[in-house]
Formats: sequence, structure tokens, C-alpha cells
Amino acid sequence: MMRLEPGFLVAWVRAELDAAGEAAAFDALRQRAETDGLAEEEAELDAAGQIAERRGLLDALETAAGGLWLAEVREARGISEKLERSAGDSCVAWLRATPGAAARLAQLSRALTGEPGKSVAELEGLGGSPGCSTR
Repeated sequence: MMRLEPGFLVAWVRAELDAAGEAAAFDALRQRAETDGLAEEEAELDAAGQIAERRGLLDALETAAGGLWLAEVREARGISEKLERSAGDSCVAWLRATPGAAARLAQLSRALTGEPGKSVAELEGLGGSPGCSTR
């Protein structure tokens, strides 16, 4: 079971819904959770988790990892996203919480899987050359 950094999960689900023009779905679930007694942060996390599960967003991340075991997803800091092999086929991903995160993870996974001797695949975000680099 992969672990998602709560800040990433909430921001990513909101971004995916905003891109699909369905931001109201998040707000409705969050509001229902608050009515049930959850604090605002807990309600947001609950809503994001439910939506990610129902809409297949979590499955999309796991599928995007390909043959690698995605142990953890964290929010990327800085200009690049990366996938790092930690032990065996286990890996940790640092992704921006924006629409298309699963597709970018798939690109990182293909690059890392294609070079078994490498431990990190990285996508440059701002002004970098297109494609993935590995090290």
C-alpha cells in the first residue's frame, strides 16, 4: 500500500477536479465531513481520499509506476519531479500536485525501469530539456 503525503493528495485531487471543471464535488464532500465533526484539514483529507479512490486516481498512480513498487508519493519541491529507487523495486516519487501527475510518473517509471543500474529518474520542470534524465 503506497503512502501519499497528505498535502500532495489534497492539492492533487483539487487540481484534477479543477481541470475537469468539477471543483464542487470536492467542496461538497469536504463540507459533509465537517458536518460529521471533522476539523477542516481532516475533512479535506477525507474528501480527497474518497475522491481519489472513487475516481481511480490512486490506481492510476500505482499503474503508472509499472513494475516498480510505489511506496510513497511526496509533493515535489523545486523545479523537478523525480522517482527514486530506494530498495529493490521499491521507489519514492516526488511529484507536483498538478493535473497529469500519473502520466508524468509513468514517464519517470519507464525511464528508471529502462536503466536498471540507475537509481533516480528526473523530469526537469522549468526551462529544462524535454524528457527524463537518469542517474
